[in-house]
Amino acid sequence: MKKSMIAAALILFTCVAAQAGYRTEVTVTPGKDAHQYVVQFNIMDVDNDGKTKVLDTPLIVVKAGKEGTVSLAKETGESGLFCTALVSETEIGIEAVTTVVVKENGTEKLSTAQRITVKK
Repeated sequence: MKKSMIAAALILFTCVAAQAGYRTEVTVTPGKDAHQYVVQFNIMDVDNDGKTKVLDTPLIVVKAGKEGTVSLAKETGESGLFCTALVSETEIGIEAVTTVVVKENGTEKLSTAQRITVKK
């Protein structure tokens, strides 16, 4: 990756999605090593008055081309927070695909996927 691209943008991109009382933000930044990226998730519950409560802020450090996952769940896996991130370096730039799933008692309350490309 070009040094000028890293120097030009410390934060490559932030994705925001909202669904059924939840809001998610995902920020991707270059890591300290070559071809490494830090993916910070911010999952919030939004009440009817628009007030937000942060549910969790998991972080994944991934190498380009390798998928990273984090699960914050009860042992049964029927309730919890599940996040994945895959960052790819392409000829035109950087592409990230992220997913966030929130389950309560076996029911998906939130399921969102985002794909963002940052061109060189």
